[in-house]
Amino acid sequence: MAGRLAIDFGTSNSVAALWDAALKKGHSVRIPGLSITEDSGGQDFHSVPSLIHYNHTRVQVGSQVLENNLHSSDSTFRWMKTYIANRMGLKRKVNGRNVDFFQAGADFMTQVLLAAGALVDFSEEEVAFTVPVEAFEHYQNWLDDTVRVAGVMRPLFIDEPSAAALGYCAGIRPGQAFMVFDFGGGTADASVVMVEEDPRRLRCRVLGKGGAQLGGSQIDQWIARHTVLKSGKSDAEARAFMGLLLWEAERVKKALSAKDREIFTVMDLETGATVTREFFRTELEDILEENGLYTKVNTVLDQAESQAHEHGYDRSQLNACLMIGGSSLIPSVRRMVRMRYGDKTMWDRPFEAVAVGAASYAAGAGFDDRIRHEYALRPYDRAKGDYVLRTIVPAGTPYPCEIMHPNRPAEPLVLTIKASHHDQTRLGLQVFEIASKHTAACGGGGLDLVFDSNGGVRYTPREDPEDTSCRPIGSTTFISADPPAALGDPRFQATFSIDKQKRLCVTVKDNVAAKTLLRNYPMVKLT
Repeated sequence: MAGRLAIDFGTSNSVAALWDAALKKGHSVRIPGLSITEDSGGQDFHSVPSLIHYNHTRVQVGSQVLENNLHSSDSTFRWMKTYIANRMGLKRKVNGRNVDFFQAGADFMTQVLLAAGALVDFSEEEVAFTVPVEAFEHYQNWLDDTVRVAGVMRPLFIDEPSAAALGYCAGIRPGQAFMVFDFGGGTADASVVMVEEDPRRLRCRVLGKGGAQLGGSQIDQWIARHTVLKSGKSDAEARAFMGLLLWEAERVKKALSAKDREIFTVMDLETGATVTREFFRTELEDILEENGLYTKVNTVLDQAESQAHEHGYDRSQLNACLMIGGSSLIPSVRRMVRMRYGDKTMWDRPFEAVAVGAASYAAGAGFDDRIRHEYALRPYDRAKGDYVLRTIVPAGTPYPCEIMHPNRPAEPLVLTIKASHHDQTRLGLQVFEIASKHTAACGGGGLDLVFDSNGGVRYTPREDPEDTSCRPIGSTTFISADPPAALGDPRFQATFSIDKQKRLCVTVKDNVAAKTLLRNYPMVKLT
């Protein structure tokens, strides 16, 4: 079946999202014991801080690291995604063993997935994971190995710009380009990307990119230093409790995205030293301007646009500018970006757009009305002496549509169903979804229902999940024969279509009774 869950492994925070089919929308979900909850636009937003701490007996992840004040420990890893995307392992001695960022990231994801296992059935549902577009292949390989070890049998992968576009419902189509401005905790990255035309997979191609080591953590340092300077404290005094100052600077920065002023207050419990002052949004904007933030952001956007121009795309041809990352909440940054891109700018889902878009992809969404997977029937091939897959819905099939004969496109595909024994009263059809490396097959033993070229239905032992290349989906569609069918009797004719709801439908005519038994009967939901 299609999926509902997606996980966006982020540099500072990771987000799990679920797709609600009834409401046709996604939302972030709480991972018990690991998540923190914050307000975002008047609604609760859940995320897992991308932190993992190793002690002698166990690991602590996410909110557990913060609650135990372990974020500055030498045994705590952060920024794991950045190191993995840049292929930088950098081993560190932790409790007598070497741990690199690849292992730390894998351990972090494993803990998140173990906790998220209560939300969906990993053995049955597809789970979507986001991947940096510029590091797609090697990062995907690492992530694929990691999540399979953690028990996810059917992972899907979607690049982050594509996920952001789906999460924002930006109306992007294949062949169109858009800007993604990711202003997070550590970096400011701009990417001009184009949705590839290949309907078999959802993937963006980078047309231009710019970036700078400039993010929320740098802004926090500017705020802390400015506050210390205004308070009259010396640098030596400030260094003694700089960690507390930075945490408070981050809180004040977030508060000033929603209101005009906030009280900055810090007390060092060991020394009794305090820093308290009223902080205004206009003061923050002055700090950003003095440190060259606006100039640097414009330079990053200029770099991406300049490279895209070499590929034939200029600013006027961009269909949207999508803002993601917590630092994009800063009002003056939003205004600056909007001045460049006007009404094409979208910023209302900076934290969860990527995860929600990935969840919608797991549920079957895409940029155009095409079927993502390949679907087949499995008749018996007498020449080969074995059951073979016969594709009736190729990947990339547009819908709604009639299913046509693969060798005669002007003619509908007509399947003749014959009885496999005397006086047969029930005949059935089973649809199979073709598995690939990233949509792994089912397992667990049991029986598969298959039919041979004469229309006979029989059960066979299910293949080992490591060897199988398909999996049965949905329930078997049974057809009643009245009067009973004789052995080999070409009793029924079946034609197929896909409706507006992406359902594979069957129409069945009884050749003996000369009547239609099923008309556009929905067999299974496709993705």
